[in-house]
Amino acid sequence: MSFNDFMNQIRQWDNTIAKWLMRHFYFMFFQLVLLIIFGFWLTNTVQMIDVSFQLSESSLMERLAVTQTINTSIIVLILLLNSFWVLYVFNGIQRIRNILKDINFNISKLRFKEK
Repeated sequence: MSFNDFMNQIRQWDNTIAKWLMRHFYFMFFQLVLLIIFGFWLTNTVQMIDVSFQLSESSLMERLAVTQTINTSIIVLILLLNSFWVLYVFNGIQRIRNILKDINFNISKLRFKEK
């Protein structure tokens, strides 16, 4: 095996390991972080809804505070869903990038053999 073939094999292993790390580790880590944040948000929202049922009808300030909390909670939910969507799009971009990188590697390998 020549030095160039050996280096091409190392580049291929490096590319395969990098693809595996990008595809599995980073995205699963960020998804896990977002799921933990969503879990905290969900428990907080359920507790807030429980508190809103126990409020008295005569207290205007308490009802306004609960309404503001519900509106803020809706905004946080939209931001969380947006984060999941951005992660999904970023994952698709990374996969396309890796496919193009593989195609470029194989084409350059064929060009090197032709010379």
